[in-house]
Amino acid sequence: MKVITLILVIFSLKLNAQIDGKFRHEICKVGPNCFAYQFYKTGTFEFHYSQDILGRGIIKGKYLKVKDTLKLTPDKVYFSRPTKILETNDRNLNSTRISIVYQQVYKIGESGEDSKIQWKVSINDGEYIETDQSGVLILPKIEIKKIKIKDFFHLDDDKSGLVENTFYPKLDTNNIEIFVSESDAEDKNPMVSWMTKLLFIKGRKLYPITFEAEEAYLGKKKTYYKKID
Repeated sequence: MKVITLILVIFSLKLNAQIDGKFRHEICKVGPNCFAYQFYKTGTFEFHYSQDILGRGIIKGKYLKVKDTLKLTPDKVYFSRPTKILETNDRNLNSTRISIVYQQVYKIGESGEDSKIQWKVSINDGEYIETDQSGVLILPKIEIKKIKIKDFFHLDDDKSGLVENTFYPKLDTNNIEIFVSESDAEDKNPMVSWMTKLLFIKGRKLYPITFEAEEAYLGKKKTYYKKID
């Protein structure tokens, strides 16, 4: 029984063993676009791309091999900054000033950029009011319990790509500065969404399991990545 169990374990390890090497897309023979994967036995990969619209670059990540299938997970590169709200008192006690600062996502080792743009703001569940082009809204003095923010160009009432869009001031002040944060749920590099993340292993070739645009030119049977020595 132990011998059978050992054989099954060894067989399973062989099926799910890591791969290594470089695999280049057949579209590279035609150009101008070219794509290639470099796999390492450590379970990591690099996706090298050169695309006429999205440019050139390298995307790194991790892969999981299960039998004859590869599942790729790109590394997260962009991160959201903490959302915060500052409540102070302005000298003009007859008005309430709300200002919104948009915090863009950042890369490790870099500081994200801030920008001041126009928003729509709902006060205490009221109708949406437009800020000025710098994200500032000045109202007659009012006690604010709730502030909801949405993108100036969005029609629906979603989060507009923000980590958080609803705020509850704790103090009865007349100067409220809100630092909203861009969501890092979607990578800013469009190639991360575009790249193939599921591949079928067949000998020295990797076939995309999901659709690739290159199929329109090469045909499905000739759309693959071939191992190069």
